[in-house]
Amino acid sequence: MLNWGRRTKSKHEKKKKFHWQLIVVLIAVAIGLAKAWQIGSVWIDARNAIREASATEEPAEDFRPDVGDPPYTVAVDAGHGGDDPGATGLIVERDMTAATSEALLSWLRSDSNYIPVTTRDSYDVTATPTERAKRSNSQHPDLLLSIHGNAASTEASGFECYPITPGRTWHRESVYFARLLASGMEAAGSNLRGQQGIRYIYYENGVKVLAEANDLRIREEETFTLLEESRCPAVLAEQCFVTSAEDVDRFGDQDGCQLAARVYYEAICAYFGTQPIVSLEE
Repeated sequence: MLNWGRRTKSKHEKKKKFHWQLIVVLIAVAIGLAKAWQIGSVWIDARNAIREASATEEPAEDFRPDVGDPPYTVAVDAGHGGDDPGATGLIVERDMTAATSEALLSWLRSDSNYIPVTTRDSYDVTATPTERAKRSNSQHPDLLLSIHGNAASTEASGFECYPITPGRTWHRESVYFARLLASGMEAAGSNLRGQQGIRYIYYENGVKVLAEANDLRIREEETFTLLEESRCPAVLAEQCFVTSAEDVDRFGDQDGCQLAARVYYEAICAYFGTQPIVSLEE
């Protein structure tokens, strides 16, 4: 005779035991996931902290960019151009940037260490910053210099430049290049604006917001499009004020553009560690 009551009780106990085992497993999984999430969060926080420290780190005295061997491709961007005149004053920014860029390209073309490229087919071509950045990136440059001019309704003069902002790739290299540019322009007779001629620009709701060189906060706001979209170290240089007679006389007329171009060329040579040539090839 079969003991049906005992058999039913055994099934119930097994079912109950299985439920408890399932609960225990689920609790263990939940605890494991919680610990994994906690560990993952700590790791992410640590990684972000390292990234932030690296991104905001300024070049040390012994810092040198890893440039490899020549020849080096250098992108020269003449600000504005075509139907976009840029700032107007005693001279037109578009004309000044074209003259300076052409003079700089002449130096680079005469130096076997460099392969100069441009961000548009000619100075008469109208191109947006995004289009110029895309053109630059397609040529895989090792360095980008964007040449511009400043303007003001008040008495203002001097040189300032804008490297890629903190938190972005190539920040340290861009700051290193910016320092060389500013130092060269100061030696040539320009007064430096801001902190040793280096500043950052951000766009907040379409409005430009200025930050000095010691403001190393990583910000969500974007900077100049050409810098934001560059895939190499890049600096935007404000060569002089087109509204300042003193500035135009030094760095905005024909001789001034030639002088600025030589300063930029020597800064490029210093960045890559090459010896500048003395004169242009005929």
